[in-house]
Amino acid sequence: MHLVRWAAWSPSLEAASGTVTLPLQGGTRPNPSHCLAYKVPSATMSSEEVKQVESGAVHFQYSLGTEEHLGTSTESGSAPQAMWQPSRKAPTSPTSPSAPPPLRLAATQDSPVGPGLSISQLATSPPTRARPVSAGPSVLQPGGSQSSPTQAECPLQGRISHLEADLSQAASVPETSVTEQLQELPFTPLHAPIVMGAQIRSSGSKLSRAALVLLQSSGFPEILDANTQPAEAVDPTGPVTLNLQKEEADCLQGNEIVLQFLAFSRVSQDHRGTPWPKTVYFTFQFYRFPPATTPRLQLVELDQVGKASTGSLSHILVPIEKDGSCDAGSPGFQLKYMVDPGFLKPGEQRWFVRYLAVQSLQIDAWDGDSLLLVGSTAVPLKHLLRQGRPAVQVSHELEVVATEYEQDMMVMSGDMTRFGCVKPIGVHTVMKGRLHLTLANVGRTCEQRARSCSLLPPSRSRLISNEGAGSFLGGSLLVRGGPRAVKNVVQAQRLADVDSELAAMLLTPRQKGDGREADAVRRRKLERMRSVRLQESGGEPAPGSRSLAQQSIRAQHSRDLRAIDTYRERTKASLIASALRLAITTQHTLYASLGTAEFFEFALRNPHNTQHTVTIEIDSPELSVILDSGEWRHFKDAADLHTPVEEDMFHVHGGLAPQIYLRPRETAHIPFKYQSFSVGPPASQASAELRAEKGTDAGAPGRWHAVPTKHVKVLFRAGSGQPLAELLLSVEQQPHVVDQVFRFYHPERTFLKKAIRLPPWHTLPGAPVGMPGTEPPVHVRCSDPDVVCETQKVGPGEPRDVFLKVASGPSPEVKDFFVLVYVNRWLAAPVQTWQVYLHSLQRVDVSCVTGQLTRLSLVLRGTQTVRKVRAFTSHPQELQTDPRGVFVLAPRGVQDLHVGVRPRRAGSRFIHLNLVDVDFHQLVASWLLGLSCRHPVISKAFEITLAAGTGKGANKRITYTNPYPSRRTHHLHSNQPELLQFKEDSFEVGGGETYTIGLRFAASQRAREEEILIYINDHEDKNEETFSVKVIYQ
Repeated sequence: MHLVRWAAWSPSLEAASGTVTLPLQGGTRPNPSHCLAYKVPSATMSSEEVKQVESGAVHFQYSLGTEEHLGTSTESGSAPQAMWQPSRKAPTSPTSPSAPPPLRLAATQDSPVGPGLSISQLATSPPTRARPVSAGPSVLQPGGSQSSPTQAECPLQGRISHLEADLSQAASVPETSVTEQLQELPFTPLHAPIVMGAQIRSSGSKLSRAALVLLQSSGFPEILDANTQPAEAVDPTGPVTLNLQKEEADCLQGNEIVLQFLAFSRVSQDHRGTPWPKTVYFTFQFYRFPPATTPRLQLVELDQVGKASTGSLSHILVPIEKDGSCDAGSPGFQLKYMVDPGFLKPGEQRWFVRYLAVQSLQIDAWDGDSLLLVGSTAVPLKHLLRQGRPAVQVSHELEVVATEYEQDMMVMSGDMTRFGCVKPIGVHTVMKGRLHLTLANVGRTCEQRARSCSLLPPSRSRLISNEGAGSFLGGSLLVRGGPRAVKNVVQAQRLADVDSELAAMLLTPRQKGDGREADAVRRRKLERMRSVRLQESGGEPAPGSRSLAQQSIRAQHSRDLRAIDTYRERTKASLIASALRLAITTQHTLYASLGTAEFFEFALRNPHNTQHTVTIEIDSPELSVILDSGEWRHFKDAADLHTPVEEDMFHVHGGLAPQIYLRPRETAHIPFKYQSFSVGPPASQASAELRAEKGTDAGAPGRWHAVPTKHVKVLFRAGSGQPLAELLLSVEQQPHVVDQVFRFYHPERTFLKKAIRLPPWHTLPGAPVGMPGTEPPVHVRCSDPDVVCETQKVGPGEPRDVFLKVASGPSPEVKDFFVLVYVNRWLAAPVQTWQVYLHSLQRVDVSCVTGQLTRLSLVLRGTQTVRKVRAFTSHPQELQTDPRGVFVLAPRGVQDLHVGVRPRRAGSRFIHLNLVDVDFHQLVASWLLGLSCRHPVISKAFEITLAAGTGKGANKRITYTNPYPSRRTHHLHSNQPELLQFKEDSFEVGGGETYTIGLRFAASQRAREEEILIYINDHEDKNEETFSVKVIYQ
């Protein structure tokens, strides 16, 4: 410990109270502690009054009587707090009570902030041994290592003692020291919030008449109903009303869902110099079918005559043959899904109708050559509801939007969008094109009418009773499913046919034991061989040989009968016990979906004349007993179940199973809740999302994606260990609705931390209606237990964010999970379900200057075979690779890929770089380039005014003077090449000479202002000069 400053004070016995200001001393002057102190600042130019407090001063009040003489409250909450502050005021006299100074401890600016202490804590009594200060952490003040001898011998120490001495004594005694935990301060980590719903925009607009004429004349297959009539066209902008009675009474129970991908056009405001993909493919997932990936489709540009009259329609989709040529058949790509009673489970028809009514199909568009994501879109499925019609079809023109996320540390502000809301900071959405899609639902007749397929089975009931399970109805003990309840007569069957274990034991060949048995087997084989030879020669076998074979067969049968009898005796007790248990077993089927709580009650009856304490044992953590009466009432009101609710019904001790007390012959309703947040084993979607498979069968996505049935057992056991009842649950997983899809690209083996901002809670579908000004609590859950997902409480009216923390795996791994948002404290049903994809990529950080070429090299490692590869980038105008085209990657070899980055705008963003096998369209390697760009120094500024809407540009000239004495070669670049073109991209100018640069400004159809930067680079592409031209279109 170091001595910073010190002061000494000797109280006067005549004064009962007063205010004292003591200058703090330092330097080489002797002090009571005999320790070295820091020197005081030089005060040669200061006055005498300032010199006294130049190094700080301490002010305090004292009283030799009771604490009331100080005129301050003894309560620590209202007493002045001891604080540190630099002292630069003139000193006051200790005896002048007219203007008492504030009760503060003065020190230098470099001293740490001390705890806030009241006067009652300063005045302590040493004989009673002061307790440690509880107002804050125990902080030793400068100079408080030990008390001085003069202070210890002072006769006034019964009333006043030094704070430093008390704290040091308390800290020196291990028994009285208290280690206090640091208190967490209110702090919200700064993550760039992503506004939910701002990533995917579906226009929902219908096609123009000219576009419809062109699509019809292009030869796309026509959608016909069961009577070969064209399907009824539905307006995509019109309202849709759902009538469940019409859907249930429809005689056409089969639904053939047809998806037709017709055309993919680029937007009109897109610069024509921007590279446009030559082939595309699409990924999506419809209902609970497997994730679908379309084959690669060629983008064929329409002729000039068609383009003049179609507006936004520019490219149609054509399938590609295996040899790479376009299919000569009909254009477009069509997928069909058959949803009929043979596909749907019992009671699933209503779930499928609800899915069509509220769901939007999320579609991702990918570049078929570079395997880069072009953009995403969403199309509502509500127009596929037939409502008794034979077939319906709807044509959509969807906006395909690409979303780019900036690095969080560079994101500090947002701006306004054209929708009138604040654009999320760090998120940029760019419309890449328009997808022309036709959806249809064709009704089909089914051979077998579904057994009340539109209605849920009786097991959907919320109340389950075991009243029917009270007696043994007889029947076979070995029949699958237990005894039959219909009749007691059972046809006799062989034990080997109904018991697989016994059949396996009888069919197992016997091991050759002693020599006598081996000799008998050998003799039997010899007799059979002799009999066969006699039959072939026409002779009759000897009577002795025939009798020997019969004896051998009878011996084999006797051994089998003894084995069967032994097996029956061994398994008889267990089979009888299992059959008798079926008398107290109740079976029930639950239809559950992800994150939705399924509530039901079980009427448990005590069949005995004595009371029991029943323990409820459950073998699955997804099923639980509702212990809170408030939660029980909530679910009963939601299910409209009118059964009694009891307070303090269950006894729970520690982590043991809950117990309930049952009186003789009493029936109690046990509330249960089943809720699952797991989606089972993840589907292999990496290949579907990052690789376009060649020759994909159009009917492949129509395969049934069966979800395995879960089984849960609940055992109600009495105190003696005897089971009273047993409940067997069969859980059928139902598909869930995905409201939003997020796709993030992140460096491998790092943590992704994102904040997703929720819209106002009352706008969420399914949100409860509350009082104005009240906001319900928001809770989140995740399907992946390794993902940290939480939301924090904020003040009223503040936006809510959902924070995600995900660990990315090795490149190019793709991790997907679901996030569920609730606005109910009991987590009854999610109001929002998000699906999040996390792509892990190799990260390379690049620091660069806009307009200047920055070079770097990436290491390529060959695979096991020779590959023909090519590098593709998401921003080809800003990033170039060498080699540019297709090159050979040697097996197990190491090769450099040279990369040149020339950014056009400043800031921090990501660029994707893929290395693709051009023969098999597989992803070989992938990088994520993190650019940190800054503007160069602008040397000159210009301004030009042009007329907007005239369709005419302007030619201008500027001059550049070579400051060097030798001839130099320069290259010209611009940050907006679509607005500015140079007469020459490079020029040579002699030393000290002036060169005139010719500029061509493009026309604009609307009034706006643009800042165009002109970069003049040297022969190494390093920036020499930068000119700024402000163009005003008016």
